[in-house]
Amino acid sequence: MDPRVARNIAHYSHGHDRDRFGEPIMDHVERVAAAVPDEARAVAFLHDVLEQTATSGAELMAQGLTAVEMRALKLLTRSDLESYELYVLRVAWARGPEGELARCVKMADLDDHLGHAPKPAAAPPYGWARRHIRVAQERQRTSAAAA
Repeated sequence: MDPRVARNIAHYSHGHDRDRFGEPIMDHVERVAAAVPDEARAVAFLHDVLEQTATSGAELMAQGLTAVEMRALKLLTRSDLESYELYVLRVAWARGPEGELARCVKMADLDDHLGHAPKPAAAPPYGWARRHIRVAQERQRTSAAAA
């Protein structure tokens, strides 16, 4: 998907939504998108859309989201029934190009969360999550280089 289209979708999907700090969610989304390579930018703009808005996957596909990008977004979408830790491990160890794409975006997402001060007492364990994603990225690279 063209990142400009993804950015527009994110803006109209999130609208004036605010995060737990009272800041516009789009501020976070823009920072995450700015921190990833071009090939991950569309997914970065959309990384919270399926989980936090009424925008559907079908709508995203109709706007040009690729199958790999959709699978990456599904990896990045945490179910209400899924613990944060299980969600992170699912992203960390996902295979294929969608797993690589999801990890790239998740690292930028975690870095943005970790860079925000102060952290609320009920914040997820972002440092723990970052370590697990980083280890998975390194093992995937090592496996790919050995193959």
